[in-house]
Amino acid sequence: MSVLSPAQKRVMEELMPIAQIAVDGTRDGMSLLPRTHSLILGPSGSGKTFIAKKIAEGLPLLTINVATWILLSNKAEPTTWTSIVDWLGALPTGGVILLDEIDKLSAGGSGAFTHEYTNYLRLEVHDLLDGSIPISVKMPPKPDFDGTSIPWETQLLPWDRDDLGRFLRERIMVIGCGAWQSAWRSNSRKLGFTAEATPAPEPPSRAQILASIDPELRQRFRDTVAILPPMTPEDFNWVAKRLALQIPPEAREAWREHMGTAIQMAIDGTLGMRVFEELLLTALVLAKQQKTKNPEKAGSRGLDTGGLPV
Repeated sequence: MSVLSPAQKRVMEELMPIAQIAVDGTRDGMSLLPRTHSLILGPSGSGKTFIAKKIAEGLPLLTINVATWILLSNKAEPTTWTSIVDWLGALPTGGVILLDEIDKLSAGGSGAFTHEYTNYLRLEVHDLLDGSIPISVKMPPKPDFDGTSIPWETQLLPWDRDDLGRFLRERIMVIGCGAWQSAWRSNSRKLGFTAEATPAPEPPSRAQILASIDPELRQRFRDTVAILPPMTPEDFNWVAKRLALQIPPEAREAWREHMGTAIQMAIDGTLGMRVFEELLLTALVLAKQQKTKNPEKAGSRGLDTGGLPV
């Protein structure tokens, strides 16, 4: 069971019901579709991608990094749209598409894209968000199910473009994750445990957020933008102490001893939740070394709850 910071939990609780409506067939056949595509905004290391994957847990998920999107004009290898329609064509139910680093679409934004490339990229992403499959994309075969929902004689025939587009509009939620660094400004509040710590970016106002996102992109998502603020030392400690209850008992002592150093490293390097993967590896290695040196002592340690009640 994953542990979330309070801010991450709030965003997940806000978006989980929307994800269910997006994928469970509620929207099938509606002439006016409720808008479910959602944006998660936050600085690097705040947990945007982590939360998006938690929202999609238990659902089919396709993750696309916009920075590596391959345009339809590319003849050398399959395009990103090819991957999308192949994934859609094999789905027995709805699912979630995660568009990571979607802020790369911003005009003149971050990334080493040419202006022409960015324009084509933006148009292809807009097609996805509109549920419109480009005419040049080859349709995949229909999924080979048990024949109850699709007549057996048509199961291996290509999807009709309109049918697959309707499925994309009615059964797929797109979650866009981006930093939009221009929307974040520094202030005097410090993150870290030393006087030399880097100033933390302050959560932007709604006006700053809207000004940072291209209007054509923003209107394709829900007007409400989920904001993840930077993780504070308190957030890291909250998560670390609760994760201590879920790791192997023999690694808890090393986890506690190295927790402060790992949290400072996460703040200095904007590592976010990834730091706990590094911390767990360190704790496991040290625990194994200790067991090798002193197997009797290693086997007699009591339960370390990280300062929390069991």
